[in-house]
Amino acid sequence: MVETTVNTKVKRIEKLRSKMTEGNIEAVILSSPENRYYFSGFRGSSGALLITLENCYLYTDFRYTDQAEEEAKDFEIIQHQRNMYEKISNALSSLPGSNVGIESGSMPVDIYTEISNALPSYTFTPIEPIANDIRMIKDEEEICYLRKGVSLCDKAFDHILGFIKPGMSEKEIGLELEFYMRKAGAEGIKANHVIASGERASLPHGQATERIVKKGDFVKMDIGARVNGYYSDFTRTVVLGEPSPKQLEIYHIVRKAQEASLKAIGPGKICSELDEVGRSIIREAGYGDNFGHSLGHSIGLAVHEMPVMRAMDQTALQPGMVITVEPGIYIPGFGGVRIEDLLVITEDGYENLTKSTKELQILPV
Repeated sequence: MVETTVNTKVKRIEKLRSKMTEGNIEAVILSSPENRYYFSGFRGSSGALLITLENCYLYTDFRYTDQAEEEAKDFEIIQHQRNMYEKISNALSSLPGSNVGIESGSMPVDIYTEISNALPSYTFTPIEPIANDIRMIKDEEEICYLRKGVSLCDKAFDHILGFIKPGMSEKEIGLELEFYMRKAGAEGIKANHVIASGERASLPHGQATERIVKKGDFVKMDIGARVNGYYSDFTRTVVLGEPSPKQLEIYHIVRKAQEASLKAIGPGKICSELDEVGRSIIREAGYGDNFGHSLGHSIGLAVHEMPVMRAMDQTALQPGMVITVEPGIYIPGFGGVRIEDLLVITEDGYENLTKSTKELQILPV
C-alpha cells in the first residue's frame, strides 16, 4: 500500500499553520479520521492531533503507539491511559495564546464540555472552514488514488454488465460488485452502495435489498472503491430488456443535463451556476420536482466533501479540485436514472476520470 509521503504531510501542516496565523489561532485539535490521516498519515481508529504553531503531537493509546510511530513520523507520539483529552487540555494550558481550533461539527458535546471547563478562559474556533479549504485542492498523490478508484469502478461496471440477469436480487448484484473491486485491489468500498431496481430506482440512495430484478427494470448502481483512504464515486443506470418510451425519455434527459453541465465546467466557474445548468434542463423537460439533490460534490477521504454544486454554494472551481457530476430524475412508483462521472479540474478545463460509456446499456433477458 502506498503511504502518504513525509514531504506531503509537511506541506499540509505548513498550509494549516499559515491559515492558523491568519486567523490568530494558536493550536488546533483534530480527531476526525479524515483530518487525522490527512495531516499526519496515521490510520489508527483512535487518537487526536494537537498541532501548534511550533509542534505536532499525536495522542493515542497502547494499541496504536507502534503504528503511530511508523505512520506519523513528524509527530511526537503521546500515549494516554484513559483520557487523552485531559492530557490535551493540560498541554494547552501551558501554551501561550488562548484561541484553539476545534472540529465543531464532529467533536462530541461531552468532549467539548470537558475541554472548555478545563480551559474556561480559552476561545474555541471552528476549524472546519480552514481544513476544508486546504483539503479542497487535491495534490498529485491524492489524484493518483482517486484515479485508481475510478478505474476499479469502470472495470467493475464492465464486469457487472455480463453478470446481471433476471431472477437475481439487488443484494447479489451489490455483492458481486464489491467482491470484484476488492479482488481487483480496492481496500474497501464506500458505505451503502446504491443498488436500486425497478420502482426502487426512484430512491436516490436506495440500498440493495432482496428485491428480484426482472425484465423491464431500470437497475441504478452508485458504487465507489476506496484506495489508500480515498473514495471514488460512480453511477450508471442500465435496463433489463428493451426500454419503454418513458424510460428512454428520462434517460436521455438526464444524459443531456450531464453533458451540458460537463461543457460548462472549468476553473473559475461558480458551483451554484453550474448546478443551475444541469437543473434547468431537467426542469424545462417537466421533471424539476424529480431532481432534489445537488448536481455534484467534491470527494476525497470522505465521500462528500466541499465544495458542493448546489444553489447556495458560491465557491469558484479551482485547478486540483475533484468533483462529481451526477444529475438524476426520480419518479416514485416508476423508477429513476442517475449518471455520475468524477472530474479533476485543470488549468484549462477538466479531466474526466470516468471512462465508462454513457450510452444506455440494454441487457439481454
